[in-house]
Amino acid sequence: MGLFDKVFGGPAVQNNPFTEPREAFFAILYACMSADGSVDNEEINALVVLTQQKALFRGVSVLDLYRRIAPKVVSLGARKETVALAAPFVPQDLRATLFANCVDFAAADGIVGPAEQALLEQLAQALALDESESHTIIEVIIIKNKG
Repeated sequence: MGLFDKVFGGPAVQNNPFTEPREAFFAILYACMSADGSVDNEEINALVVLTQQKALFRGVSVLDLYRRIAPKVVSLGARKETVALAAPFVPQDLRATLFANCVDFAAADGIVGPAEQALLEQLAQALALDESESHTIIEVIIIKNKG
């Protein structure tokens, strides 16, 4: 690490657009929502409603956050890159919550495709979730979305 890296946080931190907890949480939600390659208005509305219910986003314009974060996620290309950059900045007590919401977005249409599965597996690892906890979350969300 160079002299200026110590002062300014290093090149990785300087280039990471998701170092604030709410930005990291939101970026991962958006990455999971868009893992299948498309995001429709219904999904965006669901994202806005979900974030407005979270204490983490109180006092924040979710629309402004969306306008700032979504293009950054898209510009990174691979959603896995967003997960890798943002996961370390998600508060520990919100990691299982984030994973559950991402599974819910992925399973909302009744199908969790290969790209979504791969992203969710990477997310569980990046968030350091216990495998049994991850399985339980997935099972509950699948039950919730049946019918």
